[in-house]
Amino acid sequence: MDVSKCVALALVVVVAGVFCSGSAQASDNGIAVDQSKYVNRAILPDFTATECPDNPRALTQVKGNLYRHTTGAGLAVHSGLVLITEEGALVIDPAMTCTAGWLRDEIRKRFNVGVRYVVYTHAHTDHISGAQVLQKDGAIVVANMRALEPIVGEKLPTAVPNRVFDEDMMIALGGETVLLHRVAPSHSDSMIMVLFPKYKALQCTDVCESKSMPYNDFLDFYYPGWIETLDWVAAQDIDFIDVGHYTPATKPDEAALRAYMVDLHQQVLDLVRSGQSWDQLYRNVRFSDEVKKWTAFDTMHTLNVMGMYRWVSNHRRGEW
Repeated sequence: MDVSKCVALALVVVVAGVFCSGSAQASDNGIAVDQSKYVNRAILPDFTATECPDNPRALTQVKGNLYRHTTGAGLAVHSGLVLITEEGALVIDPAMTCTAGWLRDEIRKRFNVGVRYVVYTHAHTDHISGAQVLQKDGAIVVANMRALEPIVGEKLPTAVPNRVFDEDMMIALGGETVLLHRVAPSHSDSMIMVLFPKYKALQCTDVCESKSMPYNDFLDFYYPGWIETLDWVAAQDIDFIDVGHYTPATKPDEAALRAYMVDLHQQVLDLVRSGQSWDQLYRNVRFSDEVKKWTAFDTMHTLNVMGMYRWVSNHRRGEW
């Protein structure tokens, strides 16, 4: 669904009365989750909960009421967009428990509002840790419905979502509209895009890159959906993309990423079909001079080949 269709749908919903008219009033069309089922659920130790007073953190303005929070330094930085309104803030992916309290307090100190919504981009703990801190203070946690099972099943020490959705969800907050959309399985089956049409801004965590290599060996990876998602991104009217790490990106960055992904897939597929073993294959994949300049190329390029080799090996009809 492109921006124009999403906005049109949002207008229909407003007219229909799902969102309150007149004075601004926060609302959404998500599906409520029965929290009582998970009160005593088992959870693993929270590796992000240790005190981290020296951890770099920031909340910087993107444009208008849209901000970007960061925590960590260098290759370890995690980020998410933050919308500030008179009714409260919407925070994407708190990332760490030890910094979630700081973010809450910083928003309160600078804007005199609390956190009203927390949005998960996907069910990976390095992005959604810390949401329990904000949920305890009254924030509504939102995720794709496919995120619920791994959060509970993997015993992730973060908040169980209060609201879920299948393909699309809208949040009205302080006169602003935020559109949540699931394109396809990509970097996680529970991955969503978060669109801020007014600001031509998009949260495209881990699927999009900023002149940087995809992480590791494509953990929790769906190649066709990744390409479909990048095609969807290309069709949006946006000029700012937060990728959840490093620095923000642009649509040309995602076009370059798509070209890299397609080329890597085709090279690995051709080499496998030629009968090459892994020990031969990874030595024969070639990378462009542009890609060799990307962040983390030296540490990630062989791992990327490994992940694509695994995908290709598991999704082809060879000799049985």
